[in-house]
Formats: sequence, C-alpha cells, structure tokens
Amino acid sequence: MNLSKLAVLVVAGTASALMVGCAGERVEVRAQAPAVQVQGEAVAEPEVAPAPVEVKVAPPPEQVEVIPVAPAANYIWIKGHWRWNGATWIWIRGHYAVQRVGYRWVPPHYENRGGLWIFIGGHWSR
Repeated sequence: MNLSKLAVLVVAGTASALMVGCAGERVEVRAQAPAVQVQGEAVAEPEVAPAPVEVKVAPPPEQVEVIPVAPAANYIWIKGHWRWNGATWIWIRGHYAVQRVGYRWVPPHYENRGGLWIFIGGHWSR
C-alpha cells in the first residue's frame, strides 16, 4: 500500500470517528486487526465458511456506506458488516475484492436461533 493510500485511510478513519462523536453519543473507538489480509493490492477472502459464532446480543443496525467506484471491472463490492470480537460487535467496513473466477461471494450474515444470534462469516463458494 503506498503512502498516499495510507494517508487517505487514516484521514477517512479519523473523520468517521469524529463525525460519530459529534452526534453526542458515547463512542468507544477500538483498534482492530484488519478485516482482510492484504497481499500487495489484492485482498484475500476465505474460500470456506468460517466456523459460526454464537452471540447472545443482536448485532446493531447496518451502517450506511458510500460505495466508491470500483478500481477495475473485475472487482466486486463486499459490503460492510458487524463482526463479534468476543466482547462486542465491531464494524468491518466494506471494500472491493477481485472477483474469483468460478466462485461466488457469500456475504456474512446473522441468524436468530432460539434467542442466540449466529454470525456466519463471508466466504467464496463454488
């Protein structure tokens, strides 16, 4: 990742945190590991569904994201989602990923099973 892209990410992340804080809500900002592994300019997503995670607390409503222009025709938008980190839900921002030939993207989703929320992570599927 070049420095100009890193600067844009830092500025965008700081602006987002400040805008949320301006609403008068209690905001907790946590450092988090990247939602995806970056390999050069490509983004790697899992090929198999991650193990489901059981949570007793429902995820918050989805955040509205502005989808930027795709970097190339072979990229797809992977929308943001809430992911459970073991203690709280954290928002994972949407991003573009290279479309994998012969695969389709299965987005992460949640299922309510008898009062438990089951988080099933996104993955590529044949």
